[in-house]
Amino acid sequence: MMHADRTPTLRRARLAAAFAALAAGAALAAVPAAAQAPSHEAIDYPPLPEFEIPSPERVVLDNGMVVMLLEDPELPLVDAIALVRTGGRWEPADRLGLAELTGEVLRTGGTEEMSADELDDWLENQAASIESSITTELGLARMSSLAEDFSEVLGVFADVLRRPAFAADRLEVARTRLETEIARQNDQPLGILFREITDLVYGEESPYARNPTYETVGAIDRDDLLAWHQRWYHPDRVILGLVGDFDREEALALVRKEFGDWARGPEIDAPNAGWKESPAPGIYHVPKGDVTQSNIAMGHLGIRQDDPAFYAVEVMNNVLSGSASSRLFSEVRTRQGLAYAVSGSVGAEYDHPGLTLLWMTTKTDSTAAGIEALLAEARGMTSRPPTDEEVAKAKEAILNSFVFNFDSPAKILRQQLTYEYYGYPLDRMERYRAGIEAVTPELVRQAAADHLHPERFAVLVVGPSEGLDRPLSEFGEVRVVDITIPEPAAPEVEAGADELARGAELIGRAVEAMGGTEAVDGVQALEMEMTMEMVGPGGSMDVPVRTVIAPPNRVRNEMSAPFGEMVFALDGEGGGWMKAPQGVIDLPDSQLQELRRALDRNTVVLLQARDQPGFSAAAVGPAEVDGTAVEQVRVRYQDVAAVLGIDPESGRILSIGYRGSGVGGAPAEIEMRFSDFREVDGLSMPFATERIVDGEPQGGGTLQTVKINPEVDPSEFARPAGGDGAPAAER
Repeated sequence: MMHADRTPTLRRARLAAAFAALAAGAALAAVPAAAQAPSHEAIDYPPLPEFEIPSPERVVLDNGMVVMLLEDPELPLVDAIALVRTGGRWEPADRLGLAELTGEVLRTGGTEEMSADELDDWLENQAASIESSITTELGLARMSSLAEDFSEVLGVFADVLRRPAFAADRLEVARTRLETEIARQNDQPLGILFREITDLVYGEESPYARNPTYETVGAIDRDDLLAWHQRWYHPDRVILGLVGDFDREEALALVRKEFGDWARGPEIDAPNAGWKESPAPGIYHVPKGDVTQSNIAMGHLGIRQDDPAFYAVEVMNNVLSGSASSRLFSEVRTRQGLAYAVSGSVGAEYDHPGLTLLWMTTKTDSTAAGIEALLAEARGMTSRPPTDEEVAKAKEAILNSFVFNFDSPAKILRQQLTYEYYGYPLDRMERYRAGIEAVTPELVRQAAADHLHPERFAVLVVGPSEGLDRPLSEFGEVRVVDITIPEPAAPEVEAGADELARGAELIGRAVEAMGGTEAVDGVQALEMEMTMEMVGPGGSMDVPVRTVIAPPNRVRNEMSAPFGEMVFALDGEGGGWMKAPQGVIDLPDSQLQELRRALDRNTVVLLQARDQPGFSAAAVGPAEVDGTAVEQVRVRYQDVAAVLGIDPESGRILSIGYRGSGVGGAPAEIEMRFSDFREVDGLSMPFATERIVDGEPQGGGTLQTVKINPEVDPSEFARPAGGDGAPAAER
């Protein structure tokens, strides 16, 4: 394939010139040709033209590919959109995340003709773009180019769809991004709220509620992406839409050239329905002590868009929550002042039931009042049915905004592609308007009675357990929802008697090298001051750190960061807290779990646990740390799975490796390397630490002072009273 040799600057300049000409024409057209009218009453308004929705032309190729064309010569651009009949709802349970990764790396991983970097550079030079993704329900690919480059860019677009390379390094980039999302999935309360209410309504095994985990994402390899593509990407599963400045005959000829020899694919079963008839009604709670408000959702299954009551439900939804004068907004937010945000609707999806959902955010001390207010408005749609006036206003609002759904050819094409994808009539746009116009107040009242059932609601609260106005148990049995993020399962390696014996021997040598049994087991407290080099996306900086450890379960870390002092602590009673300039909060579950693991990985604490139930150590082979031969010992204790690098000559622990959080929070292989050992009160301690993340140096630390068994005030680990602070996202 030959490609024009144009610089990016020239291409962008020409594109900008096209827009500038259009803008100049519009500006000249706006110049008045005569004197202004004396008042608006004197202006003669012509009647508005009839609104007509242009229809794309539909063509089916011999191989089954559906092509839809909509010419639009307003700008010298051509856009292409391809919908592919695939989606995450077909993923196997042990490969959740496969569809998302395939959709991303389809484009970012290059093609058989162009490497990933070459493809990036070529698109930049052409002032063109190609993007791809796969959602739960469909695959999507987009292309945009100047009209004069349409043929070339379409050829590359076809290569991306038909012959992707799925470069291994780009797969790892995508995997890291997805793992970072998993690591942060419990950061935002609303993210938790919508994820967990979806799970409650559809059921945890439903393809519409499943979520990737570290384990399922980690199990995916390049062969999985290739197999997914080979199964799903065929012309009879693709709907291709073109919109822009092109000639119809030339465009079809180009499409046939690039896609006409693409072979049909195998028959594919329909997606697994996978939803419950209804959730178990009741109260569900996600305890989250690091926020200062309650996030409330309640819901059950909704309807499909081909349900006969769909248009009446649309109008009912507008009455309930369509505007500032809707019932939820005017009553719950404005009159009662209970909600920061509030919304609700009966959901409708194209080929499966949607999610009926009412939700709000409120102060912790108005949680019960908020639940009652949402339930009251849901019940009120039947006990106080929508009035004729409410229905008339709702219909008017929907019909007045109708045109904005189709105010550009690109929007029209995308809607038509969607109808084709789900098997709906292509004139559904016109049917929608007529359907809304035909809705009567009685139909809206019947829709509310038939499709909104507060007695079936699963009610979910994400927020603190303390400080509520009334106990959640007043609404029924409270079921606690566990949102702990599962760590990737450690590979099971069978350890024989010899490996276990050698592991125990090396652990014993490490105890002796540290100072002996009496010295190690006699440590009741450690106080250390050090300088840590913190490395992040923006660079590195040296941060003073003070750490106080009282084995086995209390620790306090103080960091003097440029933006203020940060303190992280475990209180020894199963809880933890964090203090920042904004105030004090309980540690989120993920941080609490990681701080516990970090404490248990401390070499003194770890060696003290050597005789505890559940502790195991097995020799797993030789390695090298900074030029010194070591023997590796795999240690497991409580939630810790780590590999120690022990020098068999000296017995010193020179490294500890484990899976933890890298830059950005994504899981990574971490190795801490220790050196510069010095004796402090009979204990041999490393004064230099280096941190290796996925094989790359990522900072380290230098110890200044160590105190063995200093007097420690228990209040150091206790959560400070008062001064509660909310995360910035909530303020």
